[in-house]
Amino acid sequence: MSNQKPKSASQLLAAKKKSVFLFIGLQSLLAIFVALGIFLLMDGLYAYSYLAGACAAIIPSIYMAWRVFGHAGTRAAKDVVRSFYRGEAGKLVLTALMLALMFIAIKPLSAGALLAGFAIAVLSHWLSPLFLKH
Repeated sequence: MSNQKPKSASQLLAAKKKSVFLFIGLQSLLAIFVALGIFLLMDGLYAYSYLAGACAAIIPSIYMAWRVFGHAGTRAAKDVVRSFYRGEAGKLVLTALMLALMFIAIKPLSAGALLAGFAIAVLSHWLSPLFLKH
């Protein structure tokens, strides 16, 4: 049995914030390395399309993390819930806008590679429990 004092709310929040941003960084590195592999094995078109799709998932996640953890210290539960709702709503709108703009603005584009990058970045959230143990 340990005689450690329980962590304060501020310490727990700081640990979660660090873990979330670490995971987003790892998610970004994974996307870059997979895109590099696609570039080496296939073609630049597929690589940048894949990376664009991954960015359409990762950038809104950064927004959500900023919205939730962007405040210093602890806050009232009502404010935390409001931050989650605003962050999630903004994340959904940002994701839809980014995907739409990518299909409109990026020419040429491999739709399959873009959607694969998006899907893999979204599905990589299943790995988050491995990094968010704190």
